[in-house]
Amino acid sequence: MQAGAESGSWRRAQEHVTSNDTLELPPRRRHLFTLADIAETLTPFPRSSLLSGSKLLAAGLLLCQWAAAAPPSWTFADATLQISQKGGEAAPKQSFTPKSPIAGVQTLKPSDSLKILLTAKEGNKPMRPHQLFLLLKDPETGLESFFAFDAKESGKARLDITQKDIPTALLTAPSLTMTIAIASFGKSSPLSAEIATISPVLDQTAKKALPEPPLKYGKRPEIHHIFRGEPRSPPKIISIVFLGGVVACLPALFIAWFTLSANVSHLPKSLAASPIAHPLFFASLIALEGVFFAYYTSINIFQALAAAAIISPVALISGSRALREVRARRLNGER
Repeated sequence: MQAGAESGSWRRAQEHVTSNDTLELPPRRRHLFTLADIAETLTPFPRSSLLSGSKLLAAGLLLCQWAAAAPPSWTFADATLQISQKGGEAAPKQSFTPKSPIAGVQTLKPSDSLKILLTAKEGNKPMRPHQLFLLLKDPETGLESFFAFDAKESGKARLDITQKDIPTALLTAPSLTMTIAIASFGKSSPLSAEIATISPVLDQTAKKALPEPPLKYGKRPEIHHIFRGEPRSPPKIISIVFLGGVVACLPALFIAWFTLSANVSHLPKSLAASPIAHPLFFASLIALEGVFFAYYTSINIFQALAAAAIISPVALISGSRALREVRARRLNGER
C-alpha cells in the first residue's frame, strides 16, 4: 500500500510538470507553499524510476519559493561583552550569540563599566532596527529596567552602563538576567534573547546610599501627641520677693492718700447714702484680685474667665451706684 501511494503521488507530479513544462499550483494555493507541497513533490521514487532534470527543477523551485515566502527575522552578530574596571586593565571580551549566552555569572562592582558591542541584522543584512534594548530583570521579583543601544545605520550598536545607571531596586537583587530585544516596523520577526547573568556587588559606601525600605500599611504603635507641656511656675523665692514688694507699697499708698487730702471722715456718710453699693463694689474688686491670684497659682484660663464673668457684672452695677453717690457729694461741695 505504501509503495502504491508513493508511485501515485510521483505520477501526479510528473504529469503536471511534463504537461505544462513549468510548475504551477491551483489558483487558491498559487502564492502559498507549505511543507506538505514540498513533501509531496519529494516523495521517494520507486527504485525503477529515474530522476529527470525537469523533476529536479520542480523540486528546487518549490524549495526556493518557500524560502523566499518566509519573512526574515531580526538577529545580531559579532556580539561581545566586556567589563572593565575604572583605572585598571580591561577584562577580555566575551562573545555570545542569540542561541549561546555567556556562561557563568558576571560581577559588576561600583567602579566597573559594562560595554556591549553587536551588529543588528534583518535576516542576513546589517540594518538599524527601530528598537534595540538591553533588558535587566530580577527573576525573583519581576522588576525590570531597559537601556537603549546607540545604533548606527550600518547596524553596529554599542551600550555602556555602570552600576550608577542601574535603578536602586535592582542593585539589591542577588542576580540580574540580561536580555537583548530587537524589533522594528515591517513583517520581520522580533528577537528576544538572553545573553548573560550579572550580579551587582555593593561596597559599604553604596550600601549606605541605598534608601530605607518604605513603610507598609499596617498596625503601628499608638502615638501620644503632646502639643504643649505643662506650664511651669517660677521658683517660690521669686514670687515671695515680688509679693513682699507689693505689700510694702501699701503703706506708701495710704500715706499718699492722706497727703493728698483724702477725706476719710466722709466714709460714714457715704455708707449711709449707699449701704450696699460701696461695700459690694469694694468686695468685687477684691474678688477680681483673688481670681487673678488663683489663676497664677492653681486654676486654668477657662476657670478664671468663668469666675470673672460672674464677678464683673456685680462690680459694674455696684460701682456705677457708688460713683454716682460720690459725684453727688462732689456737686454739693463736699470734698
